[in-house]
Amino acid sequence: MKKWIPIFFLGISVLLMSLTNSSPVALTTSAADSLSEYVGTYKMKENGYFSVYKITLKEDALFGEADENGANKLLKQAKADTFKSTSQYGSIITFKRNPETKKVVGLSLLIQDTEMLADKQ
Repeated sequence: MKKWIPIFFLGISVLLMSLTNSSPVALTTSAADSLSEYVGTYKMKENGYFSVYKITLKEDALFGEADENGANKLLKQAKADTFKSTSQYGSIITFKRNPETKKVVGLSLLIQDTEMLADKQ
């Protein structure tokens, strides 16, 4: 009986150590999941430059493309729902949300001091 006591305490110690060192379950969504809400086709309001702005997700990064002129990576900015394009123009894209549902419903694209608006299709 005395031989089992150290083994019993060793087992309890291992169990307690495994419980205290276990990693917590992540409750947040992955980066790709949170970026996917921006993905879609946005119909530009009359602006004289282009008619569609398409947002895609590749390798956990957003890309924006105006009228199939080549996609550019969008870099997350400090301001919520705001990204900066890596295009030569450095456009600023700010996504617009429905105030009640919080879903993305459109975007504002600021390019060379000109703001263009679009609705998500």
